[in-house]
Amino acid sequence: MFCKVVFDVPLDRDFDYAVPAELEGKILAGARVTAPFGRVLTGGMVTQVTEISAAPEGIVLKEIASLIDKRPIFGSDLFPLARFMKSRWGGPIGQILFALVPPQPYFKLDTPPAALHIDVKTPKFTLTPSQENALQTVRAFPAYKFHPVLLNGPAYTGKTETILRLAGDVLSGYGQALITVPDVVGARQLITEAEARFGADNVFCWHSKMLISKKKKYFSAVSNGVPCVVVATRSGALLPFKNLRLAAVLDEEDDNYKQEENKPYYHLRDLLMFRAEMHGAALLFASGSPSAEMLKRVQTGEVKQLDFKEPVPGRAFTPQIKITDKKGEKSKFLSDFLLSELAENLRRKETSLLILNRRGYANAYYCLNCGAYAKCKKCGAILARENTPEAGDILICKKCGHKETLEQKCPKCQNLIFKSRGGGTQKIVTELTKIFPKAKLLRLESDTMKTKSGQGFEALDALKTGNADIIVGTRMASGALRGAKVTLAAVLDAELELDSPDFRASEKFGQTLFSLRGHLSGIKGGRLIIQAADKEAYDYSPLLAGDYTAAAETETLLRESFSYPPFVHLFKVVIKAKDTEALNAETARLKHLGAKLSLEVLGPVWCAKKTDTLKKQYLLFKTDDARRAELLAELDSFIPAKKVIIKLSADPYDFY
Repeated sequence: MFCKVVFDVPLDRDFDYAVPAELEGKILAGARVTAPFGRVLTGGMVTQVTEISAAPEGIVLKEIASLIDKRPIFGSDLFPLARFMKSRWGGPIGQILFALVPPQPYFKLDTPPAALHIDVKTPKFTLTPSQENALQTVRAFPAYKFHPVLLNGPAYTGKTETILRLAGDVLSGYGQALITVPDVVGARQLITEAEARFGADNVFCWHSKMLISKKKKYFSAVSNGVPCVVVATRSGALLPFKNLRLAAVLDEEDDNYKQEENKPYYHLRDLLMFRAEMHGAALLFASGSPSAEMLKRVQTGEVKQLDFKEPVPGRAFTPQIKITDKKGEKSKFLSDFLLSELAENLRRKETSLLILNRRGYANAYYCLNCGAYAKCKKCGAILARENTPEAGDILICKKCGHKETLEQKCPKCQNLIFKSRGGGTQKIVTELTKIFPKAKLLRLESDTMKTKSGQGFEALDALKTGNADIIVGTRMASGALRGAKVTLAAVLDAELELDSPDFRASEKFGQTLFSLRGHLSGIKGGRLIIQAADKEAYDYSPLLAGDYTAAAETETLLRESFSYPPFVHLFKVVIKAKDTEALNAETARLKHLGAKLSLEVLGPVWCAKKTDTLKKQYLLFKTDDARRAELLAELDSFIPAKKVIIKLSADPYDFY
């Protein structure tokens, strides 16, 4: 007997091995084994068992050393899922398979529990007509048939409650349900509610910061088909479900659902569409501001939309919305109006939330007189100041690669004096400490969430309890407002939100604003303040009217006119090297290779940070449905020159 084995290495191929006599009949496809790989024994996975050797004549194959799994620990959908991920986002098949199956040999299946106690507690209150309609519609779907649905409506219209009730139906019927949230913050918030409703033993929490002992326990239970409700971040979609009856995605529009920093690359939306169809499960997407990609699927009939219109009782308020300048007499970061509202909240002992999504652009170049940013004369994006060895101290557009000198003239006030602007949330906290020395200030961002002792977790609790006066956070904070007591929210810099290399920038900005508006609509006396130097740069009228559909239509028209997803497919290839000449040569070779299968190629755009040891730039390839698969295969199989590294992202979300 012979078998083919893949390893968790960046080589997109399998390797042939002989099966020793004592293991014949025991090795199955999908089982993990140890085998000699190079000079060491390494864990691998069997992809095929055969009686015919594929080795050339005269070659003696090495033998499998040992068998780790008596039976495959994932399930029959392992290889179809891996093939789908490869065809959609690329990457070596071995790394994809080992993202689905833990490579550690101590991850094994435990004996499933003999008895289960399932007691679903459903809250007793009157449902809205939209909730009743959604529950009746989903419950009427034929069993074991794939049904994708978008629950579309603002905050406090009962979308999450509807999903929890449907998850309760699944658990009562001894099935498995998955509910995903964008980040660990959301998982922590929902898990408490789910445990109270379904029982702590029946709820599994799955995210990157879990203890390995918990991961082993939950992985085994899910693989054994134990009835459960899994509350997870995006990686929960990779679990080995055996009886998945319901999958639900909260805040469908969030870009945290795309994984492109680590292999394998995937987007939760598409991954769950594939998995739910394979399992014959209902798939629910919930959002108050759905992505353009999701709305296009609704438009084509691929996804059914159910509207949530009525707010739940006691949550029907209209927040005050004010657009102000970015700077005032007392502060160059905070307007006088915002400072007066913060002072009023301090007097009332109510919590305020300030959003500054300072990710990149720490060196934006701005007018010292009016605060307007220097913009690219080619595409209108904000210019970033960088000191490069090749060109010296210059301004660079991160969107199209255009370069300009430091001599700028403000288009708004004609001032000639510009200055680099740095700092983010930490700078705002320092500024606020000077103005409100007695106020309790906390930061809520990825840096403060790295450890349990970080103030990010204290800030999370303060959102619910009101035990902080002012919380300063990134966009992450706007997604943590479920049940929060925040009465005043402010976006501190509209320009930096809007002008970025990301073509989704205006959509994300609008989604943040509608998310904040939705939260404040459920609280009496809610106020939203937006600081902007150019109040005409974004159409705020849909926000003021609470009409996300109008904002989405404008965004969709812009995407179509400029040929961006969901109307084309996009591939981003980052090229890294120490030597500029080698970097430029490989970039040119890649551009030529992909051009024949592309509608358009953008770039190269320099994207290195000061802390990067390698020079870095990227290319963007736009293509259509007919040529997508061929272009992906071409780029995925590209072998760069020595000392040059490339990274391919299909449907990219990160442009920094």
